[in-house]
Amino acid sequence: MSLDDLTKKSSSPPLSGTLHTGRRRSFAWLLPVGLSLGFLIILGLLFGKRLLPAITVETAPVITIRAGEAISSGEQNASPASRTKPPGKGPLLFQASGWIEPDPYTVYLSTLVNGVVDEVYALEGQAIKKGDLVATLIDDEALLDFQAAQQKHLSLEKTIVAHCSGFEIVSAEISAAQRKTEALETLLAEARDTSSRLAKLSKGAISQQQVVQARLATERQIAMLAEAQTAIPRLKARFTQLKTEEEAMIANLDELATARERAKLALDRTKITSSMDGIVLQLHAAPGKKRMLDMDSPTSAVIVELYDPKHLQARIDVPLNEAAALSAGQTVALVSDLLPNKTFTGTVTRISGQADLQRNTLQAKVEIQNPDERLRPDMLVRAKFFAPGNAQSSGKTPAASSSRLALYVPEEALVSDTQVWVVTPDLNAERRSIKLSRDTKDGHRLVLEGLRSGESVILPPHAKLEEGSRVEITNPNH
Repeated sequence: MSLDDLTKKSSSPPLSGTLHTGRRRSFAWLLPVGLSLGFLIILGLLFGKRLLPAITVETAPVITIRAGEAISSGEQNASPASRTKPPGKGPLLFQASGWIEPDPYTVYLSTLVNGVVDEVYALEGQAIKKGDLVATLIDDEALLDFQAAQQKHLSLEKTIVAHCSGFEIVSAEISAAQRKTEALETLLAEARDTSSRLAKLSKGAISQQQVVQARLATERQIAMLAEAQTAIPRLKARFTQLKTEEEAMIANLDELATARERAKLALDRTKITSSMDGIVLQLHAAPGKKRMLDMDSPTSAVIVELYDPKHLQARIDVPLNEAAALSAGQTVALVSDLLPNKTFTGTVTRISGQADLQRNTLQAKVEIQNPDERLRPDMLVRAKFFAPGNAQSSGKTPAASSSRLALYVPEEALVSDTQVWVVTPDLNAERRSIKLSRDTKDGHRLVLEGLRSGESVILPPHAKLEEGSRVEITNPNH
């Protein structure tokens, strides 16, 4: 092999490696380009609208003022629907939304013993009467406990009867001991008399043996009498013992009676009956579902939730800028979407002690007079709060009404009587439906619904605006 051949062989691998390296470098640019394109796509998705040119607009703020006389005079020109109020009541103060709920609260029908549901006889929305069977628990164990307690009570009763029969036996033994004592006392007297007579005879009249026998007979009668006399206290002590044992048994019998009644109560509680006339609001039980008293869940033992359809109330979230006009006993007109053509009269019964920080509202409870049975809890209602009737009759506006806030929008910003363009916090255009009153003040219309204090509306022209368009405010003082 020559030197040239060795040189060619040694130089061939680097050439091959150089070729592969060049080939790899030819595709290396795809990675940064792909990352750049992905980054640009993400930027476009997140900030695409902000990169587009904005539509220059002029805005005007929604003016917030105290209602005062301007609102009172405007109510005279309001639509007939807005002037509607119950007879004998003052003018409409404000409106708010809320929900129907049971008055004063929901009734929870719970089981009073732990167990597993056997059968359920009520369904959601079903009307039930007081005493109706709602559900049953599996009662096999409770039935056995009651039978065992009842048998123990019966057994002890018979034991007491057998025990008390000992009173007659002991009484008879005491009577026999007393008669025996009397007989022995007679025999003792006779023995003493005999011994005394023999002792008085002259010596030699009788033998000395007869005298000794008479004395010994007397001593024997004394001993027998003493023995008979000791039997009486023993028998009386036995009688007292029997009496004490009877009292202990009677006390134990009372305990067994209590245990029997407790077992019967536990058996009876496996049948859950309704405590009131009402409608099932929510069902928490089903066959095979366990109901437990000692669980952390507040509904672990609840079978059904009930409410009385004749006693309903509405919880109304009143905005804080209107809450100054609230008062207990205030007349309220309520309308539900379920019965849009029917107006319910209500009365404010109480006002919540704490405001809602997130909603910026204060909750009021309104009792519904003569509610319709078709109304259900959590249905939305619209409430109209009226001033006292004497305020209208005297021609004066209530102080609460004069202190509430009213919103006004420039008339030139209106697209129509029901719509206006609003600038969102993200500087986008939003077409908003609103409800206006006929009341006007310095080129502004009173807003009843649809706008909030602090918002800005877009002034004409509106031709270029679309829903969600990005806008740029060009007000001189903005």
